[in-house]
Amino acid sequence: MNLDASKIFRIGIDWLTLYNFEISYNSNLYITEKVTEEFYQENFYLNEPRYTLDTTTRLYENGKETYFRELKFNPNKILNGHNVYNSRADGINQALLILIEELRAKGIDIDLRDAKVRDIEINININKSFEELAEALVLIFINTPHLKKISRHTKNKSFKKMFEDESLYGNYGASLVTAYDKTEESKKLDIEIYITRLEWRFLRKTFNDYAKSKGLDNSLNTLLTNFDSLVDGIFIENTKKKLFQEGIKYLEEFLKPNLEKDFKAFKKANKLGKELGKKEKRGVYRYLEDECWIFDYSFLIELVDKYDKPHKSRESKSILKNFSRHNNLEKLNYMMEFIFNH
Repeated sequence: MNLDASKIFRIGIDWLTLYNFEISYNSNLYITEKVTEEFYQENFYLNEPRYTLDTTTRLYENGKETYFRELKFNPNKILNGHNVYNSRADGINQALLILIEELRAKGIDIDLRDAKVRDIEINININKSFEELAEALVLIFINTPHLKKISRHTKNKSFKKMFEDESLYGNYGASLVTAYDKTEESKKLDIEIYITRLEWRFLRKTFNDYAKSKGLDNSLNTLLTNFDSLVDGIFIENTKKKLFQEGIKYLEEFLKPNLEKDFKAFKKANKLGKELGKKEKRGVYRYLEDECWIFDYSFLIELVDKYDKPHKSRESKSILKNFSRHNNLEKLNYMMEFIFNH
Protein backbone atom coordinates (compact mmCIF):
# COMPACT_ATOMS: atom_id res chain seq x y z
CA MET A 1 0.00 0.00 0.00
CA ASN A 2 1.33 3.43 -0.94
CA LEU A 3 0.73 5.84 1.91
CA ASP A 4 1.12 9.61 2.10
CA ALA A 5 3.99 10.35 4.52
CA SER A 6 2.63 13.88 5.06
CA LYS A 7 -0.40 12.30 6.78
CA ILE A 8 1.72 9.99 8.93
CA PHE A 9 4.37 12.25 10.43
CA ARG A 10 2.38 15.22 11.69
CA ILE A 11 0.35 16.33 14.70
CA GLY A 12 -3.29 15.40 14.30
CA ILE A 13 -6.39 13.81 15.80
CA ASP A 14 -6.88 10.08 16.12
CA TRP A 15 -10.40 10.17 17.59
CA LEU A 16 -12.75 12.55 19.34
CA THR A 17 -16.00 12.39 21.29
CA LEU A 18 -18.83 14.85 20.65
CA TYR A 19 -21.88 15.79 22.72
CA ASN A 20 -24.61 18.45 22.65
CA PHE A 21 -26.04 17.48 19.28
CA GLU A 22 -29.50 16.71 17.98
CA ILE A 23 -30.54 13.23 16.87
CA SER A 24 -33.67 11.57 15.51
CA TYR A 25 -34.19 7.99 14.38
CA ASN A 26 -36.93 5.80 12.99
CA SER A 27 -35.30 2.46 13.68
CA ASN A 28 -35.89 0.28 16.73
CA LEU A 29 -32.98 -2.04 15.96
CA TYR A 30 -30.59 -0.29 18.35
CA ILE A 31 -33.01 0.60 21.16
CA THR A 32 -33.23 -0.85 24.66
CA GLU A 33 -35.74 0.28 27.26
CA LYS A 34 -35.76 0.34 31.03
CA VAL A 35 -38.68 1.07 33.35
CA THR A 36 -38.39 1.78 37.07
CA GLU A 37 -40.69 3.39 39.63
CA GLU A 38 -38.89 6.70 39.12
CA PHE A 39 -38.35 6.91 35.35
CA TYR A 40 -38.68 5.46 31.87
CA GLN A 41 -35.37 5.18 29.98
CA GLU A 42 -34.71 4.68 26.28
CA ASN A 43 -31.17 3.93 25.19
CA PHE A 44 -30.10 4.04 21.55
CA TYR A 45 -26.70 2.41 21.08
CA LEU A 46 -24.83 1.76 17.84
CA ASN A 47 -21.30 0.36 18.02
CA GLU A 48 -19.33 0.16 14.79
CA PRO A 49 -15.55 -0.33 14.29
CA ARG A 50 -15.13 3.29 13.18
CA TYR A 51 -17.60 5.03 15.48
CA THR A 52 -19.91 4.64 18.47
CA LEU A 53 -23.24 6.44 18.90
CA ASP A 54 -24.78 6.36 22.36
CA THR A 55 -27.87 8.32 23.43
CA THR A 56 -30.03 7.94 26.52
CA THR A 57 -33.29 9.71 27.28
CA ARG A 58 -34.95 9.53 30.70
CA LEU A 59 -38.50 10.64 31.42
CA TYR A 60 -39.23 11.00 35.15
CA GLU A 61 -42.67 10.66 36.69
CA ASN A 62 -42.68 14.38 37.54
CA GLY A 63 -42.31 15.21 33.82
CA LYS A 64 -38.61 16.04 33.90
CA GLU A 65 -36.52 14.80 30.94
CA THR A 66 -32.74 14.27 30.82
CA TYR A 67 -30.57 13.52 27.80
CA PHE A 68 -27.16 11.94 27.30
CA ARG A 69 -25.76 11.98 23.78
CA GLU A 70 -22.30 10.95 22.71
CA LEU A 71 -20.67 10.29 19.34
CA LYS A 72 -17.14 8.91 19.33
CA PHE A 73 -15.49 8.46 15.94
CA ASN A 74 -12.13 7.90 14.31
CA PRO A 75 -11.98 10.03 11.15
CA ASN A 76 -8.90 8.19 9.86
CA LYS A 77 -10.62 4.81 9.92
CA ILE A 78 -13.69 6.31 8.23
CA LEU A 79 -11.59 7.81 5.45
CA ASN A 80 -8.82 5.25 5.06
CA GLY A 81 -9.74 2.10 6.97
CA HIS A 82 -6.73 2.43 9.32
CA ASN A 83 -5.34 4.87 11.86
CA VAL A 84 -1.69 5.02 10.91
CA TYR A 85 -2.67 8.44 9.60
CA ASN A 86 -4.10 11.11 11.86
CA SER A 87 -6.50 13.86 10.82
CA ARG A 88 -6.42 17.62 10.46
CA ALA A 89 -9.51 19.83 10.08
CA ASP A 90 -10.20 18.98 6.44
CA GLY A 91 -10.05 15.24 7.13
CA ILE A 92 -12.47 15.55 10.05
CA ASN A 93 -14.94 17.46 7.88
CA GLN A 94 -14.74 14.83 5.14
CA ALA A 95 -15.15 11.99 7.64
CA LEU A 96 -18.22 13.63 9.21
CA LEU A 97 -19.91 14.01 5.83
CA ILE A 98 -19.42 10.27 5.20
CA LEU A 99 -20.56 9.38 8.72
CA ILE A 100 -23.72 11.51 8.51
CA GLU A 101 -24.70 9.86 5.23
CA GLU A 102 -23.99 6.39 6.60
CA LEU A 103 -26.17 7.06 9.64
CA ARG A 104 -28.92 8.49 7.46
CA ALA A 105 -28.93 5.23 5.49
CA LYS A 106 -29.63 3.45 8.79
CA GLY A 107 -32.58 5.76 9.54
CA ILE A 108 -30.62 8.04 11.90
CA ASP A 109 -30.34 11.80 11.45
CA ILE A 110 -27.85 13.85 13.46
CA ASP A 111 -27.37 17.60 13.52
CA LEU A 112 -23.85 18.58 14.64
CA ARG A 113 -24.12 22.34 14.23
CA ASP A 114 -24.03 22.89 18.01
CA ALA A 115 -21.88 19.87 18.84
CA LYS A 116 -19.12 20.22 21.43
CA VAL A 117 -15.93 18.27 22.04
CA ARG A 118 -15.72 16.25 25.26
CA ASP A 119 -12.71 13.97 24.77
CA ILE A 120 -9.98 14.03 22.18
CA GLU A 121 -6.87 12.02 21.32
CA ILE A 122 -4.04 13.86 19.57
CA ASN A 123 -0.83 12.22 18.38
CA ILE A 124 2.31 12.46 16.34
CA ASN A 125 4.24 9.63 14.68
CA ILE A 126 8.05 9.80 14.81
CA ASN A 127 10.02 8.04 12.09
CA LYS A 128 12.25 6.07 14.45
CA SER A 129 11.79 2.71 16.13
CA PHE A 130 10.68 2.58 19.76
CA GLU A 131 13.76 0.52 20.55
CA GLU A 132 16.06 3.21 19.17
CA LEU A 133 14.32 5.99 21.11
CA ALA A 134 13.69 3.93 24.27
CA GLU A 135 16.11 5.67 26.66
CA ALA A 136 15.19 9.16 25.47
CA LEU A 137 11.51 8.29 25.84
CA VAL A 138 12.04 6.91 29.35
CA LEU A 139 13.77 10.17 30.30
CA ILE A 140 10.87 12.38 29.22
CA PHE A 141 8.36 10.03 30.88
CA ILE A 142 10.38 9.56 34.08
CA ASN A 143 8.38 12.09 36.14
CA THR A 144 4.92 11.34 34.75
CA PRO A 145 2.49 10.15 37.45
CA HIS A 146 1.72 6.44 37.61
CA LEU A 147 4.34 5.61 34.99
CA LYS A 148 4.03 2.12 33.52
CA LYS A 149 6.16 0.27 31.01
CA ILE A 150 4.83 -2.60 28.91
CA SER A 151 6.95 -5.15 27.08
CA ARG A 152 6.23 -7.76 24.45
CA HIS A 153 7.47 -11.34 24.32
CA THR A 154 10.15 -11.74 21.63
CA LYS A 155 10.36 -15.57 21.90
CA ASN A 156 14.14 -15.23 22.21
CA LYS A 157 15.71 -18.03 24.29
CA SER A 158 17.94 -15.53 26.15
CA PHE A 159 16.27 -14.27 29.32
CA LYS A 160 17.73 -10.78 28.85
CA LYS A 161 16.28 -10.62 25.33
CA MET A 162 13.04 -12.47 26.06
CA PHE A 163 11.06 -9.22 26.46
CA GLU A 164 11.31 -5.99 24.52
CA ASP A 165 9.82 -2.71 25.70
CA GLU A 166 7.10 -1.35 23.43
CA SER A 167 4.97 1.11 25.46
CA LEU A 168 5.16 3.79 28.15
CA TYR A 169 2.08 5.14 29.93
CA GLY A 170 1.67 8.22 32.13
CA ASN A 171 -1.55 9.24 33.88
CA TYR A 172 -2.31 12.83 34.92
CA GLY A 173 -5.94 12.03 35.72
CA ALA A 174 -7.90 13.64 32.92
CA SER A 175 -4.82 13.74 30.67
CA LEU A 176 -3.19 10.48 29.63
CA VAL A 177 0.06 10.24 27.68
CA THR A 178 1.44 7.23 25.84
CA ALA A 179 4.44 6.41 23.69
CA TYR A 180 4.37 3.10 21.87
CA ASP A 181 5.69 1.13 18.93
CA LYS A 182 3.39 1.54 15.93
CA THR A 183 5.72 -0.33 13.55
CA GLU A 184 4.13 -3.77 13.85
CA GLU A 185 0.68 -2.32 13.21
CA SER A 186 1.92 -0.43 10.17
CA LYS A 187 3.53 -3.58 8.75
CA LYS A 188 0.03 -4.98 8.28
CA LEU A 189 -0.35 -2.28 5.61
CA ASP A 190 2.97 -3.30 4.02
CA ILE A 191 4.70 -0.13 5.17
CA GLU A 192 8.46 -0.59 5.46
CA ILE A 193 9.14 2.24 7.91
CA TYR A 194 9.67 2.52 11.65
CA ILE A 195 6.99 4.41 13.59
CA THR A 196 6.90 5.43 17.24
CA ARG A 197 3.68 7.15 18.28
CA LEU A 198 3.41 9.77 21.01
CA GLU A 199 -0.20 10.48 21.95
CA TRP A 200 -2.19 12.49 24.48
CA ARG A 201 -5.77 11.78 25.51
CA PHE A 202 -7.51 14.84 26.92
CA LEU A 203 -10.63 13.74 28.77
CA ARG A 204 -13.64 15.36 30.44
CA LYS A 205 -13.11 19.13 30.84
CA THR A 206 -9.43 19.23 29.87
CA PHE A 207 -9.92 20.34 26.28
CA ASN A 208 -12.70 22.75 27.28
CA ASP A 209 -10.48 24.37 29.93
CA TYR A 210 -7.65 24.77 27.44
CA ALA A 211 -9.97 26.36 24.87
CA LYS A 212 -11.23 28.80 27.50
CA SER A 213 -7.64 29.73 28.36
CA LYS A 214 -7.29 30.84 24.73
CA GLY A 215 -10.53 32.83 24.79
CA LEU A 216 -12.35 30.14 22.79
CA ASP A 217 -14.90 27.40 23.45
CA ASN A 218 -14.97 23.64 22.97
CA SER A 219 -17.48 23.55 20.11
CA LEU A 220 -16.73 21.36 17.10
CA ASN A 221 -16.93 24.41 14.85
CA THR A 222 -14.37 26.30 16.96
CA LEU A 223 -12.01 23.34 16.87
CA LEU A 224 -12.23 23.08 13.09
CA THR A 225 -11.71 26.81 12.50
CA ASN A 226 -8.93 27.19 15.11
CA PHE A 227 -7.23 23.85 14.59
CA ASP A 228 -3.61 25.01 14.88
CA SER A 229 -4.05 27.04 18.05
CA LEU A 230 -6.24 24.45 19.80
CA VAL A 231 -5.10 21.01 18.62
CA ASP A 232 -1.44 21.74 17.95
CA GLY A 233 -1.39 24.11 20.91
CA ILE A 234 -2.63 21.73 23.61
CA PHE A 235 -0.44 18.90 22.29
CA ILE A 236 2.77 20.94 22.10
CA GLU A 237 2.26 22.75 25.41
CA ASN A 238 1.66 19.53 27.34
CA THR A 239 4.50 17.70 25.59
CA LYS A 240 6.94 20.51 26.24
CA LYS A 241 5.97 21.22 29.85
CA LYS A 242 5.09 17.78 31.21
CA LEU A 243 7.51 15.64 29.24
CA PHE A 244 10.59 17.43 27.89
CA GLN A 245 11.01 20.08 30.57
CA GLU A 246 10.51 17.51 33.32
CA GLY A 247 12.86 15.06 31.61
CA ILE A 248 15.62 17.65 31.21
CA LYS A 249 15.14 18.71 34.83
CA TYR A 250 15.60 15.08 35.93
CA LEU A 251 18.69 14.84 33.72
CA GLU A 252 20.32 17.90 35.28
CA GLU A 253 19.21 17.46 38.90
CA PHE A 254 19.39 13.67 39.38
CA LEU A 255 20.89 11.65 36.53
CA LYS A 256 24.13 13.56 35.97
CA PRO A 257 24.82 14.23 39.68
CA ASN A 258 24.28 10.54 40.50
CA LEU A 259 26.57 9.50 37.68
CA GLU A 260 29.25 11.86 38.96
CA LYS A 261 28.76 10.68 42.54
CA ASP A 262 29.24 7.03 41.59
CA PHE A 263 32.21 7.85 39.36
CA LYS A 264 33.95 9.60 42.25
CA ALA A 265 33.03 6.79 44.66
CA PHE A 266 34.56 4.18 42.35
CA LYS A 267 37.75 6.19 41.96
CA LYS A 268 37.96 6.83 45.71
CA ALA A 269 37.50 3.13 46.51
CA ASN A 270 40.29 2.30 44.07
CA LYS A 271 42.59 4.85 45.65
CA LEU A 272 41.94 3.53 49.17
CA GLY A 273 42.38 -0.03 47.97
CA LYS A 274 45.70 0.85 46.38
CA GLU A 275 46.89 2.42 49.64
CA LEU A 276 45.98 -0.81 51.41
CA GLY A 277 47.89 -2.83 48.86
CA LYS A 278 44.86 -4.20 47.06
CA LYS A 279 44.76 -4.68 43.30
CA GLU A 280 43.21 -1.75 41.44
CA LYS A 281 39.77 -2.40 40.01
CA ARG A 282 39.37 -1.56 36.36
CA GLY A 283 36.32 -0.75 34.27
CA VAL A 284 34.77 2.32 35.85
CA TYR A 285 32.66 2.89 32.74
CA ARG A 286 31.37 -0.69 32.72
CA TYR A 287 30.56 -0.26 36.38
CA LEU A 288 28.61 2.92 35.68
CA GLU A 289 26.81 1.23 32.80
CA ASP A 290 25.71 -1.60 35.10
CA GLU A 291 24.95 0.39 38.24
CA CYS A 292 23.84 3.79 36.96
CA TRP A 293 22.16 5.39 33.99
CA ILE A 294 24.83 6.75 31.66
CA PHE A 295 22.23 8.09 29.19
CA ASP A 296 24.85 9.73 27.00
CA TYR A 297 28.52 8.92 26.41
CA SER A 298 29.38 12.64 26.47
CA PHE A 299 28.67 12.66 30.21
CA LEU A 300 31.53 10.19 30.70
CA ILE A 301 33.86 12.44 28.73
CA GLU A 302 32.78 15.38 30.93
CA LEU A 303 33.71 13.37 34.04
CA VAL A 304 37.13 12.52 32.61
CA ASP A 305 37.71 16.17 31.74
CA LYS A 306 36.80 17.15 35.31
CA TYR A 307 38.57 14.42 37.30
CA ASP A 308 41.14 12.79 35.02
CA LYS A 309 42.29 15.52 32.65
CA PRO A 310 45.84 14.14 32.15
CA HIS A 311 44.33 11.02 30.56
CA LYS A 312 41.48 12.73 28.74
CA SER A 313 42.68 11.93 25.21
CA ARG A 314 43.18 8.24 25.95
CA GLU A 315 39.98 7.86 27.96
CA SER A 316 37.86 9.77 25.45
CA LYS A 317 38.98 7.43 22.68
CA SER A 318 38.04 4.44 24.85
CA ILE A 319 34.63 5.94 25.67
CA LEU A 320 33.89 6.68 22.01
CA LYS A 321 34.91 3.17 21.01
CA ASN A 322 32.90 1.32 23.67
CA PHE A 323 30.03 3.58 24.71
CA SER A 324 29.11 5.78 21.74
CA ARG A 325 25.90 3.73 21.39
CA HIS A 326 24.68 5.75 24.38
CA ASN A 327 23.98 8.76 22.16
CA ASN A 328 20.66 9.69 23.70
CA LEU A 329 21.17 13.45 23.76
CA GLU A 330 21.17 13.27 19.97
CA LYS A 331 17.91 11.29 20.05
CA LEU A 332 16.38 13.67 22.58
CA ASN A 333 17.22 16.65 20.38
CA TYR A 334 15.91 14.80 17.33
CA MET A 335 12.53 14.29 18.99
CA MET A 336 12.32 17.92 20.07
CA GLU A 337 13.14 19.09 16.56
CA PHE A 338 10.67 16.65 15.04
CA ILE A 339 7.76 17.56 17.35
CA PHE A 340 8.16 21.26 17.99
CA ASN A 341 9.03 22.32 14.44
CA HIS A 342 5.81 20.89 12.98
